Amino acid sequence: MFVRKTRPTAGNKYFIRKANGGYSSCIQGSPTDSQCNVLSNCVGYACGAFNEECDLGYEKYPLNCNAENFIERAIAHGLSVYKTPAVGDIICWQKGATLSGSDGAGHVAIVIEVIDSNTIRTAESGWGSSNPWYIVKRSNSNGKWGAGNGYSLRGFIRNPNYKPEPTPQPTPSDKFNIGDDVVLNGPIYVSSNASSPANTIKNKVTKVTRKNPGSAHPYNTTGDLGWCDESSLSKYEPAPTPTPEPPKPEPTPVGPKFAVGQKVRINIKSSGYAASADGTGQGGRRYKVANGWVRLVLKYHSGKPFPYQVGNATGTTGFFKEEDLQAI
Repeated sequence: MFVRKTRPTAGNKYFIRKANGGYSSCIQGSPTDSQCNVLSNCVGYACGAFNEECDLGYEKYPLNCNAENFIERAIAHGLSVYKTPAVGDIICWQKGATLSGSDGAGHVAIVIEVIDSNTIRTAESGWGSSNPWYIVKRSNSNGKWGAGNGYSLRGFIRNPNYKPEPTPQPTPSDKFNIGDDVVLNGPIYVSSNASSPANTIKNKVTKVTRKNPGSAHPYNTTGDLGWCDESSLSKYEPAPTPTPEPPKPEPTPVGPKFAVGQKVRINIKSSGYAASADGTGQGGRRYKVANGWVRLVLKYHSGKPFPYQVGNATGTTGFFKEEDLQAI
C-alpha cells in the first residue's frame, strides 16, 4: 500500500476539488495552496491521502465533514476504527466535549510511520497554516498522541488496503545437532517458544541434548539448563593438547679409550699407578714406573679410578688412569 511521505503537488487529483477537475469533495483550504486547493486544511489532506492509498482513481470515502466527526463517517462507509495505530491510518482527535463543532472542529492526520508502541510520525495539514503540508513526530506520553489542551483521541481509522507486516517465523536450523559440544553464552528460556528469558548463561561448555526445529529457541543442552537461540551457541573448540617434548637421548656412554690387547706406552702424568683398579690394593700405595715402558692392556675395569690393567705375558704391571697411557 502506498503511503504518501512527501508534499502533494500540482496535478494530484486526490487533493484538488471536483469543481476544479479533481476527485475531492472537500472545501477549499485556507490559505489556499496554489497546487492542491484542498490545502491548507487537515480534512482535505487526510481525506485525499486516505483515498490515494486505495488507488482507485476516485474518491471512494467522502470524508468531508468536521475532523472530529471522521469516526462516524468512516464507520458509515464500512471502515474500522482501532485504538492503536498502523501505517496509513487516519488519526482522529475531538476538540471540546460536544462533537458539534461549536467548541471546536477537531483535527485529523495520516500515520506514515509507527516507530514503536509509543511513537509515530504523521503527515498533516492545518486550516490557517502558512505551511500546507508538514510531518510531525508524535509521542503518546500524554495519552492523546501529543494533541494540545482541549483535544482528546477518538481513534485510528484503518485503511482497508492495509496489510500488516508478517511476523518473521524462525526457520529450522541444523547448524547444531544433538551430541554437539557447544559453548552457551546468552539467554535461556523455560520453553522453546517462550517470550521472555528466565536467566542468562555465560561461557558454559555443554552439549546439545534436544532440538525443536522451527521454534524461537530451538536448542536445549546438558542438564536441561533451558532452551536457547542458535545465536547463543558456538562450536566448542578444545584447546590443542600440547605436543610433549621428545625425550632427551641418554648420553652415550663413553667406552674405554684403549681396547683390551692394545699396545700402550706408559707415560705417568698423575701421582702414579695403583696395585688395584679401585686404588685400594696394598694399602692404597701408588707406584711409579719408568716412563716409556710398552705394555698391553690386559683388562678394562669400568667406573674404577684406575680402570686400565696393564701388563705383559709375565703378569700385571699395574693399574693406570687413562691420562697415564698413550696409544702406540
